[in-house]
Amino acid sequence: MSTVLKRFSLVGVAVALLATGCGTGPAKAGSAAIVGGQAIELKTVQDRTTTVLKKEPAAQQMQDQGKLGDVSRFVLGDEIRHKMIEHAAQRENITVDETKVYDAIQERGGPEAASQQSEQDASTIHRYIRDLLVASELARRNITTLEVTIDFFQTKSITEAKEKAAEVAADAAKMDEFIQGAGRNTSGAQQSAKNQKVRVSETPSLVTSPLWAAKPGTVVAFQLGEQEATSIVALVRDRRSVAPTPGEDNIVDSVDPQLLATFGQRIAQYLAADLSIEINPRYGVWDPVKNAMSPNKGELGGYFGPTTTKNKS
Repeated sequence: MSTVLKRFSLVGVAVALLATGCGTGPAKAGSAAIVGGQAIELKTVQDRTTTVLKKEPAAQQMQDQGKLGDVSRFVLGDEIRHKMIEHAAQRENITVDETKVYDAIQERGGPEAASQQSEQDASTIHRYIRDLLVASELARRNITTLEVTIDFFQTKSITEAKEKAAEVAADAAKMDEFIQGAGRNTSGAQQSAKNQKVRVSETPSLVTSPLWAAKPGTVVAFQLGEQEATSIVALVRDRRSVAPTPGEDNIVDSVDPQLLATFGQRIAQYLAADLSIEINPRYGVWDPVKNAMSPNKGELGGYFGPTTTKNKS
C-alpha cells in the first residue's frame, strides 16, 4: 500500500517536471499546443495526465518504465483531435442529440466505467462520445460518395516509402519514375498505377488510411497494415464527391463502428487541414499519418505533405 501511495504522491511532481522541461513552446506561454489559434493549456494536459496515471494501471506501468511522455502525448493527441472534430462539426453543421451521448455512456456502465482503459475520465467521456458521434456522421456522409484519385506505388518498408515520398514531394516528376520502376508482387499483380480511383466501398482495407485526409497535391506514405511490411506512396491527384454505386445503401451498417468513426476522424482531419497546429516541442510533434502525437520526427508513421513543384495530371 505504501508503494502505491508513494507512486501517486509522485505523480503530480513527475507531470509538473514534464510540463516545465526544457525547450521552447508555441507563441502563447503556458500552451501545450495551439490549434487554429486556440490554445490547449499546459495545465489541461498536466491535470488530465495526472488523472490517467491515477486510474489506469497501464499508464502507471508506463510511468515506471520512464515513458511518462507517452501518456501525456495520448492526452494531448485527444485534445487536438477534439479541436479538429469541433471545427468539422461547425463547417458541416452537425449537431449531436445529447440524449444519445447520455444513452451511449449509460450502456457502457456510466462515466467511470465508460472511460476505463483509455485516456478519458469521468469529466471528459461525454465530450469524447459526442466527438465519436460527430465522426460517425461525417463517415456516413462520405463513405459511399468520396472518391480520391491517386498515382501510387508500393515499397517493401515504411522507411523506403518515407524516403521516396520526400523525393516526390520535392519533385512530382519522380512519381512517374518510381511507378515505372515498380515491379509485381508474388501473385504477378502490378504494384503501381496512375490515376487510380479509390473509394472505401471498393477498398475497405483502406478505410482508416490517411488518404481520406489529404488534399489534391499531397504526397502520402503509410503502411498498408500494422502487421504488414508493405507500404504505399501515393500522390493525391483529385478528390471529389460521386454518386453512390447501386447497392451500397447499407454499407455503413456493415462497417465496424470503431473503423467508421476512424474514417470520420480522417474526414475531420481534412476539413481542419487549414488549421495550423503548433506543438510545444517538449511533447514531440504532430503526426498527420497517425492522426496522433509522436515523440519526434524520426518516429513519424509515414509521410504527409504537399508537393513543392506543380504536378500535372
